[in-house]
Amino acid sequence: MKTMNKIVIKVGTSSLIQGNALPSNRYLSELAQQIVQLQNQGLQPILVSSGAVATGRAILKLSTDSRSSPLKQTLASIGQVKIMQVWSELFASFGFQVGQLLLTKENFSAHNDQLLRETLDCLLQHRIIPIINENDTAATHETGVGDNDNLAALVAKSIGADTLILLTDQEGLYTADPRHNPEAKLISHIPQINAKIYTFAADSTGSIGTGGMATKIKAAKIASRSKTQTIIASSRYPNVLLALLAGKPIGTLISEESNTHMNVKNQRGIN
Repeated sequence: MKTMNKIVIKVGTSSLIQGNALPSNRYLSELAQQIVQLQNQGLQPILVSSGAVATGRAILKLSTDSRSSPLKQTLASIGQVKIMQVWSELFASFGFQVGQLLLTKENFSAHNDQLLRETLDCLLQHRIIPIINENDTAATHETGVGDNDNLAALVAKSIGADTLILLTDQEGLYTADPRHNPEAKLISHIPQINAKIYTFAADSTGSIGTGGMATKIKAAKIASRSKTQTIIASSRYPNVLLALLAGKPIGTLISEESNTHMNVKNQRGIN
């Protein structure tokens, strides 16, 4: 792995909810504390946070699926307020300000990409934690990115991030779905994304999320175009971001641009 400075961290809905109806305050607090420690060590973390639609559904006490408009957009508008309130209060307790960006595909067009990059750079220079989500309330099929894995990859590509970290409810990419195949093996390093890797990443979409492992591999492919390495890791691993910072060889590292590893603890750390 190469040295990291700008880090895009994406956390999915299932990780935020942790089996509950509303986002887990305990998990969000632990994640915020880790991001603050990254910031205090001179790194520049950017958070891509899912969970708006699921939070809105919980607030309205709806049990039905909500992936069709306009109900999805309604739930997103309600849930986004709540989840940002929680993030804002948590980071404020550590003395940090957050800045919200709600994006669509148009923000990554040739005309607008520079403005997005400059805005993110300005937030980072002022030590403000950018928190990003897709603008589900305004996005349509034509303007939407589709899922936050791809959104995080596009952000990483735009900002020229060193690393994209995709936190999920799995430990990384396996040779088969470990929930159904006890012989599945964790793949610790992928030097090249090929057809076989895509077959390993067969979709495993859950009931409250929009992405499976296949979307994470596609996101890693997007990120690699700007020489950004990707790590897929479990959100349930204790202090996962700090573990990566300490060089713990956890999750799946995807580094298509180079097979060389950085000279750090266990060759899996962050400088």
